[in-house]
Amino acid sequence: MVKIDTKDRRILTELDMDARMPLTQLAKKVGLSRQVVEYRIKRMQKEEIIFGALAIFDSVVAGFNWYRVLVRLLKVNKEEKDRLIFTLKNNEKVMWLGEVGGNWDLVVNFVCRDNFEFNSVFEKLSVEFGSFIRDYEILVYMNVTDLERSYLLSQEKVRHRARKEFFHEMKYNSKLILDGIDWKIIRKLSSNAWKTNIEIAKSLGMTSNTIRNRISIMKKNKLILGYRLFINPQILGFRSHMLFLEITKLDTEREKELFSFLKGCENITFLVKHMGKYRIGMEIETETEEKFQEIFVDIRGRFSDIITGFESFPLFRDHTINYFPASLE
Repeated sequence: MVKIDTKDRRILTELDMDARMPLTQLAKKVGLSRQVVEYRIKRMQKEEIIFGALAIFDSVVAGFNWYRVLVRLLKVNKEEKDRLIFTLKNNEKVMWLGEVGGNWDLVVNFVCRDNFEFNSVFEKLSVEFGSFIRDYEILVYMNVTDLERSYLLSQEKVRHRARKEFFHEMKYNSKLILDGIDWKIIRKLSSNAWKTNIEIAKSLGMTSNTIRNRISIMKKNKLILGYRLFINPQILGFRSHMLFLEITKLDTEREKELFSFLKGCENITFLVKHMGKYRIGMEIETETEEKFQEIFVDIRGRFSDIITGFESFPLFRDHTINYFPASLE
């Protein structure tokens, strides 16, 4: 586990939901010089606390749906499992691939134009790796909320502002037209959201104003929700868990109360509403197993009238993540 101080925590917190923030602005917010802030960020990259910055897209706005598949494997050897992981990592429709424990082995998020395309992708993988797969569960995304890692500053008990979030409404916008230039900008931001407008403009032979205006339109249409810091919570001593809830006794008002409660939990970093067996899914980052259990028991106790089932498991590692895979162009 790598130790970080309060100044590092402030830098991580400020960049968490605004990763493209200019260094001069960041320096002012954290009360350090630009040079010191830059040094600390580079040090945290070297220590593998920070991996980079992600552009957070809601690609459903452009007509691409999200699907989640939980996979339970048969007794496979390491070589076979590594081949499956390698294939999924390089699948042009995979947005995220996580390796997990408990009753499941992998969680895969696909981005496809429609159910037919997803079925085609899934069938192809099933034919190739069906002998390795014991069971699977398919969930369709309805909406997602990315939540700020406000727990990074919890030791200071500082709450100067409301918790930041990105809400993926996942509503198709038929009026949004993406041309070749837009796609090139999307590709640049997808691979590295730290690229400045000037850098993108130079690589595409355009002006920075053109890039700025194009990005502004995409943000206005909620295709781009923002830019998030890509960090490794485990190296800071935080364990990641996924928790899925079955809600068959549907009560819309109680469900709203549940979502409001979950958004207020500083250790929950992603909150998903699905169509399928598990109506609600979330990622929880805690320093101890005991803290995770405390949160888990609290959720079940408060909403036992609507929660009819659940599944939890540790998230060991992210193998790949890209909110807008290259195949979508």
